[in-house]
Amino acid sequence: MSVKDVRDVIGGTLLIAVGIAAAIAASGYGIGNARNIGPGFFPVILAGLLVLTGCGIVVSAVDFKGGVSPAPPIRLDAWHLWCLVVVAGGFVLFGLLLPVAGLFLTCLVSIAAVGAGSRLLTPVGALATAVVLAAIAVVLFRYLLDLQVQAWPWGG
Repeated sequence: MSVKDVRDVIGGTLLIAVGIAAAIAASGYGIGNARNIGPGFFPVILAGLLVLTGCGIVVSAVDFKGGVSPAPPIRLDAWHLWCLVVVAGGFVLFGLLLPVAGLFLTCLVSIAAVGAGSRLLTPVGALATAVVLAAIAVVLFRYLLDLQVQAWPWGG
């Protein structure tokens, strides 16, 4: 048995850890049963899916035949650090802007900012992606699911 890709093992293990932590946190809300679900039922199901996804990623990164294949080295250059900072900053930006700017503008700004961390998106592509995803988020979460968050800075 050998590891084909260390990054997949690390990423899958992190998904498993986050899924277990989320399941433990959500189980405190009361799970209920399939006929009378509690507030923790759906988060526990999602946490279980996260754990299963992490297990699948870890298993796919391991070669059970015993063949040794050279894994690509893990690089951490300036671009990778920039991407890490931009994506983490996008989450922080989302949390700070949501109470003030509403869901549409918050999604627009944070998705466009995170798009700066992509080598595949041009600035126009990042902005177009942000507009489309922000509109989908508002329609889905505010109007279809009736999430109690303001959609626009002026309310609504």
